[in-house]
Amino acid sequence: MNKIDPKSDPIYLLTKAVEERDPEAAKKIKDRLNKSEDPSEMRYLEGLLILLGELPGELEDPPDCEDDPDEYWQENDYFEV
Repeated sequence: MNKIDPKSDPIYLLTKAVEERDPEAAKKIKDRLNKSEDPSEMRYLEGLLILLGELPGELEDPPDCEDDPDEYWQENDYFEV
């Protein structure tokens, strides 16, 4: 298992900024969030924003789509009991 180097890991540094109530933390997190393509990292960053009292982004409050394939069984009574 690799140890995290606090001086070079951006996620660790952002988490530490939230813990220390850095006034620039929200801006830094949003900048990182805009550059990220990793869904896990994006969810974590949005969680940090929530801890700071910011409004949740699209990952925390996804829109409900009528033709959502994940909800197909619910919408079409596929698994009737």
